[in-house]
Amino acid sequence: MGWLIDSQEQSVFVYLPDQPTRVYDQSNSSLPTPKFAQDFDITLESLFAWLLD
Repeated sequence: MGWLIDSQEQSVFVYLPDQPTRVYDQSNSSLPTPKFAQDFDITLESLFAWLLD
């Protein structure tokens, strides 16, 4: 699993094995996380607030 973060567009491209790439661009969207981090819940809004602060 990988995230490609586009700070200008405030979107995240999510790459999962054997699946099409998904684009998250709604501020209240929760991003998928790997199995070892299932308890970690982050939305686009909180991700960009943290990164761009």
